Amino acid sequence: MIKFYFLAPVFYLPLLILLCLADSSPSFSDVLSSRKNLTTFKNTLQSDYPDLLSRLNAQSSSSPITILAPSDNAFAKTTYYPVLGPAFNNHDLVAIQNILNYHILNGSHTSKDLITQFQFFPTWLNNATFSNVTHGQRVGGVMQGGTDMIWTSGESARSTVSEADIPFAGGVIHVIETMVTPPTSFPATAEIFSTASEPFEITSFLGATYFSKNNTIPALAAFLNETSDLTIFAPNNAALESVASALESLSDDPTAFTKLLDYHIVVGQGGPIYSTNLTNGTTLRTLAGETLSISIVANSRFVNSARILTPDLLISNGVVHVLDNVLSPDDTAAVPQPTRATQVPVLSTNTQFAISEAPFTTFMPWAVVTNAPPTMGSARTGTATATGAVATSTTKGGAGRAAGCADGMPWLGLVGLAVAGLAALLR
Repeated sequence: MIKFYFLAPVFYLPLLILLCLADSSPSFSDVLSSRKNLTTFKNTLQSDYPDLLSRLNAQSSSSPITILAPSDNAFAKTTYYPVLGPAFNNHDLVAIQNILNYHILNGSHTSKDLITQFQFFPTWLNNATFSNVTHGQRVGGVMQGGTDMIWTSGESARSTVSEADIPFAGGVIHVIETMVTPPTSFPATAEIFSTASEPFEITSFLGATYFSKNNTIPALAAFLNETSDLTIFAPNNAALESVASALESLSDDPTAFTKLLDYHIVVGQGGPIYSTNLTNGTTLRTLAGETLSISIVANSRFVNSARILTPDLLISNGVVHVLDNVLSPDDTAAVPQPTRATQVPVLSTNTQFAISEAPFTTFMPWAVVTNAPPTMGSARTGTATATGAVATSTTKGGAGRAAGCADGMPWLGLVGLAVAGLAALLR
């Protein structure tokens, strides 16, 4: 019995040491105050978001978080970026709150935890405009070259870490030199990404989802904007142009054309499916009811026979992967030819080819439509009627666009209103 009293303090000594060490970790505010390059971040939280600052200071180590702390340099650059610029230039406190929430990740993610391919982690951003995904909008982290930590976010933005693994009482802090950008809608993201090199543009596929022979907006367009946890496999403009003749013929049959588009879309299945989840042998059930097969050959990922050119374009309600080929629900057994730079199309090809004439770009929306009919899947019916300028050509280049309720693309909406107003004056 006497031995028990002598041994008890020795037995609990390691635990007491750990508790003392935990208590000695600096608070979040202590870390901000100790680093001159986080002055703007500290001042912003203290002056405009004291409740958020208090919450971060009170965060328990038993439920750790990771904070991507923007440096003073990162704050100075906000004016040049979509989403970030308008929020900070207009001192929009609600929008800035959402942006700051996107910099806070659930869980502790240190440089030792990240790997050489992107992993995607939920954040505190749950605002419906930027986050219609389960458990909060994601941000992706990776270690490159063993020493460089990179984070990816909306608009395919990249944020480099200048100082990693700063401990604080509630988790870990990484200082980033560019703010992470909250993802926007599929149409807005396709618009921004259209400034990339031509092989990676996806405006043709976007336009196809708004295509209609009778100047109404298909249910699919609205469905893609309001449905949560989407994974979109979007063929690039070159892929659609290479089979434009086949697509034009197929578009005469709305049911068949919608099924083709549906075959590029996966809904739910535990949330958006990021590249790290696209493992060899994975099969995915699409909106068309048919399955897609994922394979990894020679360090490339393939969806059926289409190569993924650009993975993980984050959107407000999911993720987009850019393909080099149009998928077909009538050829689900197509397999990749990895030695080819571009995969062989599964639809009949054109005799002439010009990427500048990518089909369906005429039908890109003036604004984002969200009034989808209640039904869904390949059997969904009904349309969302256009309220402004409508598409005027069939499939290839032209000036017309579909229009609808504005959400996330205000400058396009203003153009649409201007066109509609001009039309009214000319009547």
